[in-house]
Amino acid sequence: MPKPITPLIGCDTFILNEKSQVLLIRRSDSDLWALPGGFNDLGETPAECGARECLEETGYEIKINELLGVFSSKKYEYVHYQWKDNEMVHILFRGTVTGVFPKTSDETKEIRWFAKDDFPELFDGHQKRIELGFKKLANPETPPLFE
Repeated sequence: MPKPITPLIGCDTFILNEKSQVLLIRRSDSDLWALPGGFNDLGETPAECGARECLEETGYEIKINELLGVFSSKKYEYVHYQWKDNEMVHILFRGTVTGVFPKTSDETKEIRWFAKDDFPELFDGHQKRIELGFKKLANPETPPLFE
């Protein structure tokens, strides 16, 4: 049997502050904004990935609280992503900050909190994920999304 060819797994985290603003990063590779997140490493769970990626990209230590949705790159257009021949599955979590040591990394140019109606230009696929996070905030009974 040949080795499986499978999608990459990415884990993003929707995090709000006390003003109900969402934490976003400005990506170094595209200069666009996105939720903190990245690819799942071997040997870690998706929740561990979401927390690790947030810490690496923002300096914020977080606790993963719940699953918000599972998204497919088949449902949006690659505009800015550089490896357009890859398929991805994005797991979106909600998290809360447990420790704050804000810092950028080689992957992030800037870290900022944004209000629901004041988003900058977003990286591929992130608009729908952020909208789901705010929908869940407005109605906690909203079930996780599965594409």
